[in-house]
Amino acid sequence: MIWLSTKEAADLLSYSDRAVRNKAKNGEYTHRYIPSATGQGGKKIEILLESLPEQAQKAYLNKHGECQTVFNTDYTSTKEQRKKGEWRALAVAEYRKFLKQSIKGGMTKKTEIMDLFVQQWNSEQDFQISKKSLYDWMKKSKSGQVEKLIDKRGGYNRGQSSIPEYYRKKFDSLYLQQTKPSIESCFKEVRLESSLKGDYIPGIKAFRNYVKNMNDSIVIRSREGQKAFDDKCMPYIERDYSLLHPNQFWVSDHHLWDIFVRVPDNKGGWKLERPWGSYWMDMRTRKMMSSIIRTESPNSDVVLCSFSLGVEHFGIPNGVRLDNGKDYKARDMFYPEGHYIVSEEDEKKIFSSLASNLQIEVTYAIPYNAKAKPIERVFNTFEEQLGKKYPSYAGSNAKKRPEDLKELNIMDVITLEEFIKQHNQYVYEIYNESGHSGDAMYGRSPNQVYADEPFTIRRASKEVLYFSLMRVKGQRTVQRNGVTFNGVHFYNDNCINYIGQKVTARYDPTKPEILYIFDTNENFLFVAEEIQKQGWNLTAEDYQRENHRKKVAKQKALNSYTADNVVRSTEAIGERLKRQAESMERTEVAKPKTVEIVRNEKIEENIRRISMSDMERNYEDILNKNKQEKELCQTGRRNLLISLKRKCLIGHTKSRHKKGEL
Repeated sequence: MIWLSTKEAADLLSYSDRAVRNKAKNGEYTHRYIPSATGQGGKKIEILLESLPEQAQKAYLNKHGECQTVFNTDYTSTKEQRKKGEWRALAVAEYRKFLKQSIKGGMTKKTEIMDLFVQQWNSEQDFQISKKSLYDWMKKSKSGQVEKLIDKRGGYNRGQSSIPEYYRKKFDSLYLQQTKPSIESCFKEVRLESSLKGDYIPGIKAFRNYVKNMNDSIVIRSREGQKAFDDKCMPYIERDYSLLHPNQFWVSDHHLWDIFVRVPDNKGGWKLERPWGSYWMDMRTRKMMSSIIRTESPNSDVVLCSFSLGVEHFGIPNGVRLDNGKDYKARDMFYPEGHYIVSEEDEKKIFSSLASNLQIEVTYAIPYNAKAKPIERVFNTFEEQLGKKYPSYAGSNAKKRPEDLKELNIMDVITLEEFIKQHNQYVYEIYNESGHSGDAMYGRSPNQVYADEPFTIRRASKEVLYFSLMRVKGQRTVQRNGVTFNGVHFYNDNCINYIGQKVTARYDPTKPEILYIFDTNENFLFVAEEIQKQGWNLTAEDYQRENHRKKVAKQKALNSYTADNVVRSTEAIGERLKRQAESMERTEVAKPKTVEIVRNEKIEENIRRISMSDMERNYEDILNKNKQEKELCQTGRRNLLISLKRKCLIGHTKSRHKKGEL
């Protein structure tokens, strides 16, 4: 191998020194870095002579008086490709001679001259040409240089790999990373190592071709991760939706919309936020049962509120299929074991969960498996049909973000309240009424399938439903000042009878000033009310209480289910949605043939006691206590008589044995 300085290579190629360095860095010439006191970073580039065009190699060897034999060192082409290139160069050179001679002979039309040359060439040579080919070759190389006329396509892939195995493996270790490095950056590292070692590797085109031919599954697993590999490459279970009936399974998930909405910044101005949507969808019909839109991150309270909206309108589902997030695994709601667990010692001894009270089967999707959560496919439809209508559409990532978003005036962005209205109109009046191509849908809309398919609707009394949809918090110890919850004290006169005892609280998120107190056996005790503190200065508890009230009031306001038309500069979108909704054929939802009432005797008994006054409950408790004591005494007497009879019988039997009667 012969290594040249960039100046030597530039002289041979008739290029500038800078041009040679750039071509080397772009992978056209094999190069290496060597230490230097004057080079960049203490290093300078040397060019491998064998990677230069053949004419440059010949020029160098002639200049230094070395052997004239030059091997085929054009690593970007095969021998056959080079031979064709030489024939093309010869044809160009011969045509130029023929052209000069023809003009001297009096011919003026170049088309006639070229026709004559091509005819004469094809009659004398085995290498056949055409006018178009000759014209293209002349454009590529006016001087007839062989290198520019070699067709290098497919040169790497004919018979053998052009990348040495060691450097191919080196490239794999760099490229197949989840950081997703570019081909160019990986190639530069490999080339640097090969240059330092004095080894030959082909240019970047060879590596690009190598990547193109890589196994897709390997690339996805290595560069995108296990989830992407499972979603794109692994087989999945195909489920038969026709085996389901409406309300058999509801599925739920959250979705961060790819748009910005305008919300107050609490400083007299506005700020931009991306809204979250929390949804419940019927698995069989793909019908959206309920939703809540807000800018705050989802939590278990939002899950409960959105679920209660769906239950209120469409009854209680037989089962739910949920995401694995902690907001879905709140133990008082959809805990899979069915009971609220306080500790391992007290497992299943405190409160039944919402799912247990309403007899709902709970299953969780396989983690990181999009196929297990069909609702995610609906979100793509939402973004395509609604999200992209807004000028504040931001895309799912920075690469997909429109450039004109930066120039958008904040006052041209839709407000949160406007978006909620338009969102609800789209979801419940357009999406639910649109034909669906999914399994067992047969082009029908979700509302049509919900109306057509027979099913039994499950309902509970208003009181039982309200009680079941309350939140449950863990055990609290009754103190002198009552029960402490979220830093606030709640008190009832009956607290004095339970000081030091463990109790559990239920609460309604819309009524934060009241706690329903129960014993550890799930029996209702009393209603505790928030203690109103007196004083001139606001305390930390006062601020916390006030903030909590504001949060609840805001949440309640956002839980609107009805859709209405709005105007905007958002007017155009609102009008389009209205026209689209009005054009949809309305489906009359058929009433179910049967209604199943969900009963819970424990809850019903607690509801009865809640409706009583404290005096009535105390009187009833005294009567029950006296009754229990009376029953206990009667039981004791009965057991005593049985014991005496047994002893008498045993004594009588022993005396008969002694007398020999037995």
